[in-house]
Amino acid sequence: MMALTIFSQFLLYVSLALLMGSFILYCIPETVRPKIDVSAKWLIVSAVILPVVTFVPNIQLLTILTPQFGLIESVGMLLMKFKVGHSWLAIVGFTIILLIVIRQFMKKTSKLMAIIAIFILIAIMAAIGYISHAGSMTGLVGSALDFVHLLAVSVWLGILLMMSFFSKDPLNWEAFLKWFSPVALVAFTAVALTGVLMTDTIVPGYVTSWSSNYGQFLFIKHVLLVPLTVIILANSLLIKLKLNKPLFEPRTWVRIETILLILILFITALYSEQQPPSFYVQEISPFFELFYRSSIDAGMRGYFQMTGIGLGFFLLTTLFIGLVIVSYIKQLPVIVSAAMTFAVTLCFYMGFMSIIFFK
Repeated sequence: MMALTIFSQFLLYVSLALLMGSFILYCIPETVRPKIDVSAKWLIVSAVILPVVTFVPNIQLLTILTPQFGLIESVGMLLMKFKVGHSWLAIVGFTIILLIVIRQFMKKTSKLMAIIAIFILIAIMAAIGYISHAGSMTGLVGSALDFVHLLAVSVWLGILLMMSFFSKDPLNWEAFLKWFSPVALVAFTAVALTGVLMTDTIVPGYVTSWSSNYGQFLFIKHVLLVPLTVIILANSLLIKLKLNKPLFEPRTWVRIETILLILILFITALYSEQQPPSFYVQEISPFFELFYRSSIDAGMRGYFQMTGIGLGFFLLTTLFIGLVIVSYIKQLPVIVSAAMTFAVTLCFYMGFMSIIFFK
């Protein structure tokens, strides 16, 4: 059941991003972006997926209610008496309207229909934020944070998905960067700020939480932001030095950025349905135990203490960041750039794992 829930959450994130990116780009004139070709099937399937995958987390609640009340009555209770049911009904309603809009849009491409679709997607995201972990713990403030987080990721990743896999050519790339670079910067800032605020709300003992499955995946997600930041800066700043080169293909590095973002979304799906840890150690993650050999008892708290090994890993992180930039400037093979990106992630992760202690 957990695997199904994780997969459904991942599909939800990708589907929202694909839809949002498509309709945003259809609102942008072709003179300031590469041409895109998105099949109607992609849009329809992505829309149909939304109510399906958002219902999956509710199955566990149904399995609890059904033995006592029966399936039909349990479904009725779920939809009428629980927030998750109210949210899902809203998502179904908005999805039906979205499918009608998509059908009209595919008959005749219209900027107005694209704008309407964007607002419907925003409403769906608000319904998702309404039942988020942050929302359940802090009410409307938490729901708002989760909504902004999801919206920013969907806009950012959605446009990147379109440019990476649905653009016909890299024409008008410089004009595209003039408006997309600020959009990506705003989205990244929004993701970072809301992420920090939600982490502080959901996981009060962040460092201590690394010993749990939830905390480990959350930390790995944050580690991946380091190479992602480097690539964002390269795609925003260094790319201007390379656009006039005849053999330079800008979509290659955009695809690396896209893949990193998709990986971050997958990791988010891994921990989003798990129970957040408390301020003190409760359970130990098997993955954490692979790297931390000292004994940990319940009630301990984590803290940092610099070590020679940790310092060495942080220096290696800096070195590999430099090599990522060099591989970008020198247009080295993608496999080399990918290897350097992985090395940045691994060294940064090992650096922090080498300086964490519990007492």
